[in-house]
Amino acid sequence: MISIITCSQKELSWDIHQRNVQKTAGSEIEYIRIDNRSHRYNLCSAYNEGVRRAAGDILVFMHEDVFFVEGGWAQKLTEKFSEESLGLIGVAGTQYLFADNPSWVAAGRPFVKGQVIHELNQGSSYFLTVFNWQNEDTPVVAVDGLFFAIRRSLFERIRFDDVTFDGFHFYDIDICMQVAKSHLLKVTTDILVKHLSGGSFNQSWKMYASRFIKKYYSVLPVCCTSTTPDLSRRIPFENFDLKGKAPQVTIC
Repeated sequence: MISIITCSQKELSWDIHQRNVQKTAGSEIEYIRIDNRSHRYNLCSAYNEGVRRAAGDILVFMHEDVFFVEGGWAQKLTEKFSEESLGLIGVAGTQYLFADNPSWVAAGRPFVKGQVIHELNQGSSYFLTVFNWQNEDTPVVAVDGLFFAIRRSLFERIRFDDVTFDGFHFYDIDICMQVAKSHLLKVTTDILVKHLSGGSFNQSWKMYASRFIKKYYSVLPVCCTSTTPDLSRRIPFENFDLKGKAPQVTIC
C-alpha cells in the first residue's frame, strides 16, 4: 500500500487535496495529514511524524498545494518500486549538485530532469515547466520536494534531519543524500502534477544552503553523470504558457 503524507496548515474541513489524491490514485491508498495549524512542527519533524503513523510500504511526501493531473498514479508508483534498487522517485530533479551552490536547478540542461505544471496568480496563468523532454525514468542525485516517494524500509536507517533543517528548505535534498548511500534515485515523467506555487531562493534558502554545504562538504559535488556542467554554456529549462488550458485537477 501507498501512504501519502502531507503537512497542512489548512482548517480540518478543507479536504480538496485529500479528495484529489484519493480520486486519482486508482487503487487503495492511505492519506495522512499532519495538522500543523499551531506550527508545532517544522517540515522535517512533520514528515518524521508521518513516517511514524504510516502503514504503507511506499511513502509519498507532497505539499498540499500539489495536485495530481492524471489518474492511476498509485499503480505506476507500485510498478516502479518493483525495481529493488530504487529507493526514491520524484517528478523533478538533477543529476549534478555543485559544492558551492546546491540548488537542484543550478546545473541547467541536460542535467535537470522532469516536467511540472505550475499555476500562478490565483489561477490566472498556467505553464508547463519542462526541465527536460526525456519521457523516461532518469537517474538523479536529488529531487525537488514538491513530490517524492521513498521505499518505507529505508526509514530503518534514514530520517528527515529536523535539527539541521528546521525550516522549509533542503529537507528534500538532505533525504536524497541519505537514500543515495544505498539505493538509486530517479525522476519520472509518468506522473504529472500541478503545483500552485513556485520556488523561492530567499535569505532563508541561503541559510539552509550553507548548512547543507557544511553537512556534506566532504562529498560535494555529487553527480550520476560523467559530464561536468559548464556554467558558461548553461542551458535553462523552458516554461510553456498553457493559456489557461492546463489539464483540470480532479477534486471530487
